[in-house]
Amino acid sequence: MRIRIVSTFPGKHTVQVVSKRYGQLTIHKHIGTFGDEEEKQLLLKKAQAFIKTQTGQDGLFDPPLGFKLTDLTISENKPLFVYRLLSGIYDKLGFSGYDDSLIKDLVIARIYVPSSKRETQEVLNDLFSRPHGLATIYRHLKKGLEKGLEDSFQKALIAFAKNSLGDPLRLVFYDVTTLYFDSQVRVGLKDFGFSKDGRFQNTQIVVGLVVNRDGFPLYFDVFSGNTFEGHTIFAVVENIRKLLNNPDLVVIADSAMISLDNINKLEAKQIGFIVGARLASLPKKLQEEISGELTKEDGKVMVTSYQNQRLICQYLQKRANKDKSDREKQIEKARKALLSPGKITSRFRFLKGSGRKYIINEELIVKAEKLEGVKGYLTNTKLNQETVIERYHDLWKIENAFRLTKSDLEARPIFHRLDETITGHLVIVFAGLAISRYLEMKANLSIHKILKLAGKVLTHKVVNKQTGETAYLETTIENPEIREKIELLKSLGH
Repeated sequence: MRIRIVSTFPGKHTVQVVSKRYGQLTIHKHIGTFGDEEEKQLLLKKAQAFIKTQTGQDGLFDPPLGFKLTDLTISENKPLFVYRLLSGIYDKLGFSGYDDSLIKDLVIARIYVPSSKRETQEVLNDLFSRPHGLATIYRHLKKGLEKGLEDSFQKALIAFAKNSLGDPLRLVFYDVTTLYFDSQVRVGLKDFGFSKDGRFQNTQIVVGLVVNRDGFPLYFDVFSGNTFEGHTIFAVVENIRKLLNNPDLVVIADSAMISLDNINKLEAKQIGFIVGARLASLPKKLQEEISGELTKEDGKVMVTSYQNQRLICQYLQKRANKDKSDREKQIEKARKALLSPGKITSRFRFLKGSGRKYIINEELIVKAEKLEGVKGYLTNTKLNQETVIERYHDLWKIENAFRLTKSDLEARPIFHRLDETITGHLVIVFAGLAISRYLEMKANLSIHKILKLAGKVLTHKVVNKQTGETAYLETTIENPEIREKIELLKSLGH
């Protein structure tokens, strides 16, 4: 047992007798409240007397005569505050609706020390005193998938976004990424395809993710590695609309998702969309109309029609400067490649021909120059043009979610063989992404900085060798700026 002083309201503090074991705080007695030093000392004496009555021992730092600090040993230092923080957010998001503490432990370990399941077993035992057998881990994951763990997590996040984040979820963002395997064996979901990681020699899977405007994840789905990303959107949007129960849903996606077939399917289901338009694929006459109308005037917007939808185009000088720079670099690479045509193995945008006969594609250069600085947005909504453009540019938040998934949560490479273990891995990563994103939103810090900050507070096991008494103490943070940030994290974890 030990004495704890807690601030209650301005000028007042409460004295309590508490104990802590494995990060769990127990309050044994409220001694009283003081407002000045005299009252404080009186309450401290009462607290010390209570501890002696209950334990038959003097306090750890009120030892018998002859005691030395060298009589104290510290046998453990564990980041139990990190565990309590992440555990609290896990519960707050509603994940505990699926009641399995081992699944929670896997999510927490994925955020704190992303690693293989075998290494995760060691992390949970060594850092958090949460021992689990490897076979038990896989058994719980398999059982979770069979009992609807994925669906339970997704419904929890949708409910949390609506009820706690105040988002009506009429607007969602969709994109896909690829996660590669440390394998060249095609089986089940694992297959070769276009790799966003540039790992074409490895098998992969395609993962679709839906987030809200803040980049908070709501839904994910997994597809075979050889799936074209444009073929994923309709199935995902159908599923998320059912989960959201929102007939007025508007989905925002990049130009890779656009096709006449997708547009017709979304229209038939009366699903609103805002997607990037592939201007280079437009009819030449329409391209010339857009270029002539915008006249390279910075910020100018025009609206026309394409495939029976509203096409909004905007010219920005800043974008034009970047497009021009990219075009000139690509032309320079193409000209250098012409010096050794027999060695050309990859595709160059401004070259045309085959074998040893290549020439610069002057027509394509002229076409690209006309469209420099222009971005197009295709929509079937009635949103005004400024809102359409603004909402589309919020897509960077889903790209940020993918970066967090791949870097901080180390979702790839994947080492699993079976489809069910692959899906289980993704469910754990998905939950970790939601917790990480929520903490980032509330603390206004990256998850990397949050974990580093929370890791400063360790739980120390302290033993008095003279008396044999054991106490669990947390690191005292003296820096007021750091202490304030940690108090914020503590408030988020409750």
